[in-house]
Amino acid sequence: MKRLSILFFMLFLICSCSTMDKISENNITDKKNVLDGRKFKLVSIYPDMNITIEFNDNKISGFSAINRYSSLYEIDGDIFNVYNLITTLMSGPKDKMKAEYEYLNLLKDVTSYKIEGKKLTLYTVLSSNYLIFEEI
Repeated sequence: MKRLSILFFMLFLICSCSTMDKISENNITDKKNVLDGRKFKLVSIYPDMNITIEFNDNKISGFSAINRYSSLYEIDGDIFNVYNLITTLMSGPKDKMKAEYEYLNLLKDVTSYKIEGKKLTLYTVLSSNYLIFEEI
């Protein structure tokens, strides 16, 4: 029961913290998307959890330690926004639940990105929090 309540709390938190304004299709596709078709593995935190992110058609998806997730995203220059993050609702070991919770909260707070070769860095509102990925 405790796990179920934690899971519902996480889902509520994730859904309530993001807003979705109507995204203009032209606004998303005006600039060439250098991330489209690429898949990365998180290496900066929880490298053994096999957390991934994949970019296709202005959508992100991936594995977040226990569950799969997806969302719309938008880039404009180096600005990066995530909209309506959703996940499957499976439960798992506490360490994986903690990793997934932290990762998804950081992901929804991403505001900018930098790509250098096969390395992707996503920066959050707080400059000390960022996610580093390597292309796979």
